Amino acid sequence: MLGLTLREEFRGKRLKGTAIELSNDQHTGATQIAAKQFLEITYPTHDLLKGIEAVGPNQGRPVVVIGERGLGKSHLMAALYHAVTDPASTSAWLNTWATTLAEPGIGKIALRDGMHVIGESLHRHRYKFLWDVLFENHPHGTFINGKWEGQGASKTEIPSDKLIIELLENKPTMLLLDEFQTWYDGLTNTKQYPWKNWAFNFIQILSEIAKERPDLLVLVISVRNGGSDAYQQVHRVNPVAIDFKAGGSAERIQQDRRRMLLHRLFDNRLQIANGTIESLVAQHVTESFRLLDVPPAEQERKRREFIESWPYAPHLLRLLEEQVLIATDAQETRDLIRILANLYKSRGEAVPVLTAADFRLDDGTSGIGALLEAVANQHHRMLREKAQQNIISVQEARHDHASTAPHLQEIVGALWLRSIAVGNLAGAEPATLQLDITRDKPVDDNAFQVELATIVENSFNIHKEGAKLLFREEENPRAKLMAYARNDKLFADGADQAQLAKQVRYVIGGSDEVAKTFRVIALPKSWANDPWTSLDEAEQPEKWDDRLPILVLPEEPDKLDSTLGRWLKDQLQKRRNTVRFLLPRTGSTNAFLDRDLLILARAEMKAQEWSSQNPEYKKLHKEFEGTLRDNLKKRFDRFAVLQRWNFAEPAQCKFSVERLDKQGSQIPDAIEASLISDLFVPEDFEELVLEFANNNESVGKLLRELQEPRPAGQDCIPWLGETMMKERLLRLCAKGRVAINVRGRDILQTHPGEEEDIAWQRLKSKFAVTGRQLDEVSVMLPSAVPATGGFMPPASSPTGGGMFGGDSAAPPVPGDDTTTGTPSASTPGGIFGGDTTATKPRTPLSNPATSPLNLIGKIEGWGIGPATRVAEVSIKVSAATGAQLKELLKKLPEGMTFELNLEKEDD
Repeated sequence: MLGLTLREEFRGKRLKGTAIELSNDQHTGATQIAAKQFLEITYPTHDLLKGIEAVGPNQGRPVVVIGERGLGKSHLMAALYHAVTDPASTSAWLNTWATTLAEPGIGKIALRDGMHVIGESLHRHRYKFLWDVLFENHPHGTFINGKWEGQGASKTEIPSDKLIIELLENKPTMLLLDEFQTWYDGLTNTKQYPWKNWAFNFIQILSEIAKERPDLLVLVISVRNGGSDAYQQVHRVNPVAIDFKAGGSAERIQQDRRRMLLHRLFDNRLQIANGTIESLVAQHVTESFRLLDVPPAEQERKRREFIESWPYAPHLLRLLEEQVLIATDAQETRDLIRILANLYKSRGEAVPVLTAADFRLDDGTSGIGALLEAVANQHHRMLREKAQQNIISVQEARHDHASTAPHLQEIVGALWLRSIAVGNLAGAEPATLQLDITRDKPVDDNAFQVELATIVENSFNIHKEGAKLLFREEENPRAKLMAYARNDKLFADGADQAQLAKQVRYVIGGSDEVAKTFRVIALPKSWANDPWTSLDEAEQPEKWDDRLPILVLPEEPDKLDSTLGRWLKDQLQKRRNTVRFLLPRTGSTNAFLDRDLLILARAEMKAQEWSSQNPEYKKLHKEFEGTLRDNLKKRFDRFAVLQRWNFAEPAQCKFSVERLDKQGSQIPDAIEASLISDLFVPEDFEELVLEFANNNESVGKLLRELQEPRPAGQDCIPWLGETMMKERLLRLCAKGRVAINVRGRDILQTHPGEEEDIAWQRLKSKFAVTGRQLDEVSVMLPSAVPATGGFMPPASSPTGGGMFGGDSAAPPVPGDDTTTGTPSASTPGGIFGGDTTATKPRTPLSNPATSPLNLIGKIEGWGIGPATRVAEVSIKVSAATGAQLKELLKKLPEGMTFELNLEKEDD
C-alpha cells in the first residue's frame, strides 16, 4: 500500500528471528557487522541517545541497561559498541536523524574514540570467570593474567584493582556485558565453589574503576530488573540507568516506540508523505471519531496518531502493547516486531489501515502464528480454537451467513484478540468492533447490529459483561442454547416441530378442566395431505372419544371453504360435524415454517434436556417456555365449523367462521359459548328431534346423526357434545314436545299443566343413560303414551331417588303422623322418607365426581342439616369392583330399601 516495503529480512516465507546478538560464530552478530549497516535499522530513541551520551567523553559513570526480555537491551548495547568503535559512521547517522526529526541537538552529541571495545553476551557462558572476558579479549590481557597467576602464595582469589588498572592503562577499554543478570544468577555459590561471591566482588572493582577512572574504563551492563544482586554493586556507584521509559514521558515513550517499530520494519516508511497517508485513512479516522465519541478538541491529536502509526491503527498498537503482550509471556518489542511484520505481509496490501480485524483466525500467516508462538500460553491457544469453532457454528446455523454476516471472520478475529487482554480490559464494545472492520467505507450501523447479533446468537463462547463482549473458554449457556437452536441441521428429524405442537396443545387444552371436555390436536405441517401419520395413535380419528375435537391449523387455509370441505371429505370419514377448526390470525405464516417459533421451541426443549448439566438451563427453560406460550396464546383469534356440506362437490361446502376474544386455555369454552349463542338454532334441532319422534327412533341414532353433516344442502346443527345434546333433548321433553322411552322401564314426559322447570328437575335424574344404552332409549311423540309421571312395572312400590340413578321404595319415616297411602302423581318421596308435594319449592343441587369427604363438606355448604328433607337423591358411581360395591351397600342406612342398576362386564 502506497509503495511501503518491508525490510528484506522480513520478506521471506519464514520470518527470521529478531533477537539481537552482540556476536556469534557465524560473524553476523550486531557487533560483527559494519556500523553503517547496523545503524540503518536503528531508530534514535530517547533511551538510545541517552546511552550514547553516557559513554561519551568526559562522562564518569557506569551505564546500566534495565529491562525485561525483548525490550531492546542488546540492540541498544550494540549501538553503543558502534558509537565507540566507529564514531565517524555514528556521527553521520546522528546528523541524518537530526535533520529528519528537526532536532539539531542530536547531531551535537559528542562521541568517544580511541578506546578498545569488548562486548560479550554472558548468557552464552563462554567464560567461567568475569575477569576472563578481559584477559582473553584485551591486548595486554595475557600479560596481566600471567602476572596474577605468578604471584604464588600471595595470589588473591580475584584479580586486584591494581592489576586491572595496569591492564587498562595499557589500553583504555569499554566493556559491554550483555545479559549480566542471567549469567550471574546461574553461578554456583558454595563454600567449595564461591564463584558468585567472586563475581560480586569483581564487578564492584570494575564499577569503582569506571567511576574513578572513566578515562580508562567505560562499563556497560544489562540486567532484567533493578532489584537483583547483580545490579546492587553497580548501583552503589550511581550509574546512568537506561530503563526504556524515555525519561518518564508517556507521550515520548509511545512516540519513540512507534517510530522505532516502523523504522525497524520498513525500508521507506519515512519517505511516504503524511498527506498521502491522511487521505488513505480519512474514512477510518472519521468513523473512529464518531463511533468512539472523540471530542473535537482531541480530534487533531488523534488524527496525528493515525498518521504516525500507519500502516497500523493506533488502537491496534495500543491493544498489542498495553494489553495483549502484557497478558502473555511475550518478549515485548522483539515479538511485537514479528507479529506486525507477519500481519503486514498477510494483509498490508489489502486494506488501507491494519486493525485487530486483520488477525484472521482462518489465516495462519496474519500474525496469529507469531502471536501464539510469542504467547506460550495454552489458555490463549484454547481460546483461539473456541473462536474457530464458533465461526463454524455460525456458518452451520445460518446458511445465508455470507450475506447476513459478511464480516464474520474479521469480527470474530478482532474479538478473540481483544479477549486476550488482562482482567477487566478483556473484551470489546460493539462500537470498537465496528471500527475494527471499517476500512475505506463506513459500515452501516443497522447492518452491523444485525450482523453482530447474528454472530453472538449463534456462538456459544461469546459472553456479555456489561456493554462488552468477550470470548471465554467456558460456554455461555444462553449463547450455546441459541446457537444450537438456530442450527437447522440438528433438527432434521422434526423434533422441534413435535415440541411446538406439544406446546400448542398445552396452551389451548392444557388445563384439566379443558382436557375432560375437549380433545385438542395440533395438526402437523403436512396437515393438508397427510394429517395423521405423524400424530400419536391416541390422536387418530378412530381413537377419538366423546370429547369435542378442536383441530389447530398451523396456517390459515387459502379459500377456506373449499379447502376445509375437501379436507373433511378426504381426511375424516365419520363425525365430520363434530370438528372445530382453530385458525391463526390473518397473515400468519405456517407455524412450522415460522423460524421464530421454531427457535423458541428448540430452545425450550433443549434447555429442559440440559437442565441437569447447569442450573442456568433451568432458568432458560422457564424463560423460553414462557415466551413461546405467550406467543402461541396470541396466535389464534378465530374458529371455523361446518355450516353446509356437499359430499359430491366438497368445494361447495360452507363454513361459519367466528372471532374469538379469549386466549390460551379459555379458547375451547369460548368456542362452545359462541356455538351455543350464535350458531346453534334450537328450532332446527327441534325439527330433527320431532322427525325422529314420529318414527320412534333411538336416541343413539339421533346423536350419531347429529355428529354428521346434514344432507341435501341443509344447514348443519352444531354438535355440542353428547351431554349438551341429551340435555337439549330432555328440555324438549320437559316442554312436552316429545316423550322418551328409557329402555322400556320409564316413559319420561310431562304431567298435564306441569311447568317446564319443575318437569326438568323431575326428569333429569331419570335420563342418566350413556354409551350403547342410548340405542335402547327411543324418542316418541307425547300422544303415544298415557300422561303419567313415568311408566313402571306393576310390582313396583312408590318410588324414591335411587342411589345409582334408579328408584327405591321409601317407607314412612318413623314418628311421622301423616297417614300413609298411595302417593299422588307428584314426585315420590326421597330416600330419606316422607312425602313431598309439588307445591313445595325445590332447589336442584349437584356436584361433579369427587371424594366422599368432599361431598360431605359440600352438602354442609348447601345448608343440609340432619333434619333437612331432600328428594330425588341420585349418587352415580361410574366404575367399581365387586368388593367396593359390597362395602358401599353395607354402609347404606337401615330401614330403607334401594334399587340397584349396573352394567356387569362379561368375562
